[in-house]
Amino acid sequence: MKLPKATVEDLYDISMRSAQAKDKALCIYEKSDLSKVIGEQKAEDIRQEFLKNKILVKQITNIPTLPPFSKNDTFINTCMTFRYVPEELFSIKNEIIIFDDCVAIYNIEPEIRLLVIEDKDYATNQRQLFTNLWDQGQSPLLGFDYQPNHSYFRNLDFKIDGKHVIVYPDKDAVGAYQGFDYDSLKVYIEDIIHKNNEYFKEAGYLIVFIWNYDGNKMVDIWKFNANFVDDRSGPLGEAKIFKEGVECNDLGLASGSTLMILGYEEKLRRQAGDINAYFQGPPPELPLEIINKQDFFEVLKETKS
Repeated sequence: MKLPKATVEDLYDISMRSAQAKDKALCIYEKSDLSKVIGEQKAEDIRQEFLKNKILVKQITNIPTLPPFSKNDTFINTCMTFRYVPEELFSIKNEIIIFDDCVAIYNIEPEIRLLVIEDKDYATNQRQLFTNLWDQGQSPLLGFDYQPNHSYFRNLDFKIDGKHVIVYPDKDAVGAYQGFDYDSLKVYIEDIIHKNNEYFKEAGYLIVFIWNYDGNKMVDIWKFNANFVDDRSGPLGEAKIFKEGVECNDLGLASGSTLMILGYEEKLRRQAGDINAYFQGPPPELPLEIINKQDFFEVLKETKS
C-alpha cells in the first residue's frame, strides 16, 4: 500500500495530536528521527507537550543502540520506555503511532507520506499487536543517559545464615545509605533478620528492597518458603517493612516496580530448574525503566565525594 503524500505541517499536526492523547498513552514503531523533518525546535515542542500532558510513550525500534534524540532529559526519563526488536522478528518499514482511536502510518524518506486511520476497533487491534511484540522485545543499548523516576541499581547477593539474600537498592536509597559498603549493608540486613528470627527462620530465600523515606533507611524483606500444598504455584511469599531497622506498620508495601522485579525473579527461578541453579545463574534481564545497571556502592562513593 502506497501512503498518500503529505506535508511537514501534516506530520507536525498528527504528532502534536498524539502528545495530547486522551488515553495518556502512545505506542510507536520508530524508524528515524522526526526532528530531521519538522525541525529540532518543533520536535522539542512536541516532547514538552508529552511531558506536560503526562503521556506515557512505548517505543519499539529495530535499532539495537539508540542514539541521542532529545535535549529534554525530563521528557526521556518521565515519558519514554524502549524495546528493541530484531528485524528478523518484525521489520519496521513505516513509522506507526497508535493513540486513542487513531493509527497514523507515515514515512519521511524519500518524501513525506502519511495515512491517518480513525477507527476504534482498528486502533484496538493494532495496540494488541504492538503489546504482543513489546513483550517479545528487549532493552536496547542507549547512547544517552537514562534515569527514569523509578529505577533500581544492579542487584546484590548475600548469604546470611545459610539463606540466599537478593538485594535491590532503589535509586533514592542513595540519600539514606551514605557511608555504607557491601559488608556494612550485609551486617545491617543481617541484624534485622536476627532480631526477627522467628519470622525468618523458615524462609528458603529472601528478596530485599532498600529505599529512602524522608532520610530514613527503609528495607522491604520478602521471604519465600517452600509450598508443600501446591508446588506448581511456586513458593509462598510474605513481606514486612523495616524503618531504621524496626518493623514499620504505617507505610504501604510494594510499588509496581517492586512487583515487576518479583515477577521477573520468579520467572527466572522456574526457568532455572532447581533452586541452586537459580542462585548461581545470572540475574533477570529487567527492562531499562526498572534497572539502571549502575553499581550502588560506586554511586554512593561519587555522591560522597
